Amino acid sequence: MDSWTFQTIRRGDPQYEDARCGAVWNGRVPDRYPQLITYPENDAHVQAIVQYAKANKMSIGTKSGGHSWTASFLRDGGIMVDLAKMNNFTFDVKTRTAVAQPAAYGSDLNAALVPHNLMFPAGHCPTVGLGGFLLQGGFGWNSRKWGVACESVTAIDVVTADGHLIHASPTQNTEYYWASRGAGCGYFGLITCFYLKLHTLPQGIMTARYIFETSDLDDVLAAIDAVSESVSPDLEIGFFVARDQDGIIGRPTLAITADALSDTEEEARAALDLLHNLPVMKKSIKSAPFVSCTLREMLKRFDDILDNRGRRYEANNLWTDLPVTDLLPNFHKIIEALPPAPSHLYMMWWLPIKGRPEMAFSMEARLYVALYAISTDMGQDTKNSGYVISSLEKMEHLRKGIQLADENLPGHPGKFMRTQNYVRLEKLRQKYDPEGRFYGYIRVPPEFEAAFSSL
Repeated sequence: MDSWTFQTIRRGDPQYEDARCGAVWNGRVPDRYPQLITYPENDAHVQAIVQYAKANKMSIGTKSGGHSWTASFLRDGGIMVDLAKMNNFTFDVKTRTAVAQPAAYGSDLNAALVPHNLMFPAGHCPTVGLGGFLLQGGFGWNSRKWGVACESVTAIDVVTADGHLIHASPTQNTEYYWASRGAGCGYFGLITCFYLKLHTLPQGIMTARYIFETSDLDDVLAAIDAVSESVSPDLEIGFFVARDQDGIIGRPTLAITADALSDTEEEARAALDLLHNLPVMKKSIKSAPFVSCTLREMLKRFDDILDNRGRRYEANNLWTDLPVTDLLPNFHKIIEALPPAPSHLYMMWWLPIKGRPEMAFSMEARLYVALYAISTDMGQDTKNSGYVISSLEKMEHLRKGIQLADENLPGHPGKFMRTQNYVRLEKLRQKYDPEGRFYGYIRVPPEFEAAFSSL
C-alpha cells in the first residue's frame, strides 16, 4: 500500500470523517466506518486495491456517484473504493456506441451526445453516477420505449475478487455480464468500464403538467389508469403529491406530469392528447398541457425537484400490478401525514414491455410507487423513518416487489428480483467471490433468506 500513488485515507487520519461523510449524498450518514477510503484513478489502481484487500482478508464497498440514500457502499471495516475520479467517457458517432467509467454522470454524457443527435437513457436526476444506476437496472429517459438502461449495456470491464481485470459480454465471461445487469449493490466484482449502445435523440420532446387539489385524487388517478394500457411507449406519466408545489403554499397538491420523447413533435402531441382529452383534466387548478422543450431543459426541471443533497432522507418503494384504485385508501393516509416539502409521494405508470433479455434484473410491474420523507432537522429522523416504513408496510399485501433504486433494505426489505435469479446470483457469488471480497446486500427479504439457506 505504501507504493500506491493514488489518494488513500485511513481511519483515524484528520481528513477521514470529512471524506466518509462527504461520500454520502444523504444528510443522514450511517454509523459505518471503513478502515480505508481509496480514490483510484484507473483500472490498475483498482486492481491494486482488490489485491491488497485479498491479501489482508478485507471486503470492499464501491461508490460511483454516491446517490444511494442508504449509503450501501459504506460498511464497517474493509475498504471503501470511491470511484469519483473515474468519471470519463468517450463515444463514437459512426458506431453509435460509448465507453463510460462508473462515476460519469449520465447528464454529462447526454450533453456531449445531443449535438450529434444521439442519446443514452440515463437517469432523470442529472447527478446520478452511471455505475450504480446501471447495476440496479436503470429507469431512465425513454426507458419505457428503449428498455431499462442496463439493456443498452453491451459489455463491461470488471476487476474480479482475485484482482484480475476481465472483459465480460454476451459471449465472454457471460456470468459476470448476466449479474451486472440488475445485481445492484450486491454485485460480486468491481466494474471499471461500461460499453454502451446509443439511441437516436428524439426530435419531438414535449412535456405537460397539471395541478389538482388532493380531493380530486381518486377521480384523476382512476381516469388515467383506465386508459393507461393505451399510453404510447415514448410517453412517461407520473404523479407527485407534495406540499407547497407550483406556488400553492400551505397544503399538499397533486401534480400529474407527462413527458413525451417522440420522433416528431406531432407524435409527442398525439401521445399527450390521450391524457389531455380526459374530461377529468378540466378539474386542474393549473395546467401547462403541451410544452415543447429540450432534453437539457427536462434535466434542469428534474434537477430542481430532486437536487436535495445534504438533506436527511428516508425512502421506500414498491412495485404492484394492481389497478391504482386498490392503492387509493393507503395513498390518502400517506397524504394526510405527509411531512413538509420537499417530502413527496410519487407514482409512475411503468407498464412494462414483454421480452426482456435474460439478466439479473427481473422485478417490475405496471405501477411503481415511492415515498420520500426529506428534512433538514435531525430531530425528525425517527418520526420520518417510522412514517415511511410503516406506510409501505401497510401496503405489503399490494406489493409484488421493490426496485433497487430508492430501496429500503435496512428497514423494510423486499424482493428486488425473481427468487430464482437471487439464488442464481448467490451461487455465482460463491463461485467467483467465495471469500466475500465484495460486500453483498445489507439485508434481504425472508423469502430470499430461505432460498439462500437451501443452497
